[in-house]
Amino acid sequence: TETLRLVRDLLTRCEKQETCQLTISMLVSGREETTERSIQSLLPLLEGINSELILVDTGCTEEYRKKLEQYTKDIIAFTWCNDFAKARNAGLEKASGEWFMFLDDDEWFDDVMPIVEFFASGEYKNYNQAVYKVRNYSDPDGAEYMEEWASRLIKIEKDTRFEGKVHEALVPVAAPCKRIDAFVHHFGYVYATEEERLAHQKRNISLLLDLIKEEPDNMRWPIHLIKEYLQAEMWDDLVEISRQTLKRMEDYDEAYANQ
Repeated sequence: TETLRLVRDLLTRCEKQETCQLTISMLVSGREETTERSIQSLLPLLEGINSELILVDTGCTEEYRKKLEQYTKDIIAFTWCNDFAKARNAGLEKASGEWFMFLDDDEWFDDVMPIVEFFASGEYKNYNQAVYKVRNYSDPDGAEYMEEWASRLIKIEKDTRFEGKVHEALVPVAAPCKRIDAFVHHFGYVYATEEERLAHQKRNISLLLDLIKEEPDNMRWPIHLIKEYLQAEMWDDLVEISRQTLKRMEDYDEAYANQ
């Protein structure tokens, strides 16, 4: 294919590194159709640079897990405990790459060549993190969507880790940051039924409320909770958390001003 030809051309111009440049980690829960599509979209990247694929199994059947072994032997069994950061960290702990990239089993790339070029050319040595776009669809036909730059690629340091039971993120992040012209399709916010949508939002809201109790000074969690209440149309809760968050931000501003 044209993509694989471009990969081979890059390899003739760029000497491959002896060490693993990139670890790609994915949570897999048994969504067979989208998982296959996601992994297939990564193959030019896995073949184009020194890299590895680690799958964290959070709920696959034994039969499907064996099927996934055609792509990698690095499959980690993880008992789901309503904590996305713990699941992500299970993959991160096994990483041998200089950099780490993560995605879900309901996301797939159109074209990974910009990421291949970033590593194969050696440009990655000039950065500490990179972002690409996530295209979040709101309908099953893919006609309506919103795009956002997502921090999914980071240089691994001793203290690199995931934080957050939900809406988890890699920390710490450091400049400089490279914007890579690539994106993934993400249909995770498209639900088959209204009941499925409400169950997903209820889970997120519950986890965010736990995080606010555990980390009251972390402003990420109330901001995410505001978004969840807005999507769930829980107006009274939305107004109350918005008031609380604005008050806390005012208090922080005053504290900073007095330093």
